[in-house]
Amino acid sequence: METLIRKATIDDVRKLTGLNDKYFHEEGRNWEKLISDNNSEMYVIEKVNDIVGFTGIKIAKWNNTAHIIDIFIHPEERRKGYASKFLNKLLTVAREKGVRTLIAEAPSLNPVLSLYLKSGFRICGYNDRYYSNDGKEAAIFLSYDLK
Repeated sequence: METLIRKATIDDVRKLTGLNDKYFHEEGRNWEKLISDNNSEMYVIEKVNDIVGFTGIKIAKWNNTAHIIDIFIHPEERRKGYASKFLNKLLTVAREKGVRTLIAEAPSLNPVLSLYLKSGFRICGYNDRYYSNDGKEAAIFLSYDLK
């Protein structure tokens, strides 16, 4: 089945909100702003005209860095290489925009951490109270230097 990575559009907001609310639980996310803001770019993976994942970057001009806005893949579509494809897309976009460093945040118990490490990101910090989980999981911060 054909999959396609494409830029998210305003027409995707309802689907992104539904995926987020059901699986990702990131509260207060303003999809319309992320999609239309000049300092961020959102992408989706489509499979048979249905969105099965999302990601994006937000660029901080003051220090010429970009932060990854999640990498989410629908649970039924995981382990098919989509997260790697997303990450490669984000690295390409960051390079095209002349970004100095791409920053990621990953829960210490989440498989995305190994994806970042396999892809050449380095650990640059952590916070053991970042999540509201009584310290059971730490936030690991990673960076990929592009310049």
